Amino acid sequence: MTTKKKGSGKQQSYEKPQTRARTRGDSPSKHNFRVELKELIAIPNITARLKVPPKTDKKSGPNKNAWCEFHQAFGHPKHNCLSLGHQLDKLVKNGFLKDYLLEPQEDQALVAT
Repeated sequence: MTTKKKGSGKQQSYEKPQTRARTRGDSPSKHNFRVELKELIAIPNITARLKVPPKTDKKSGPNKNAWCEFHQAFGHPKHNCLSLGHQLDKLVKNGFLKDYLLEPQEDQALVAT
């Protein structure tokens, strides 16, 4: 904790805001689909299951020239979109996108022999 003088001469304590570092656990799994990502998110029954973020004029990432079709905003390319990645990962884990995967997903559970 650090102290800071305000205009009145009093000392007020404050704490620095904690920044949250990204870890590997925060990233969605990467999947290989039979179709391009842009085509996949345009399929009506998949589009209906995705929660599309509200359109914004703000930059949604570090790359001001990269366009994200999912966010409809500049800031990152669609293949680096965490929001889209997490939602697609959930649909893959639920088995909804199994017909669109290049290779079948291996079951993560241990099989008793």
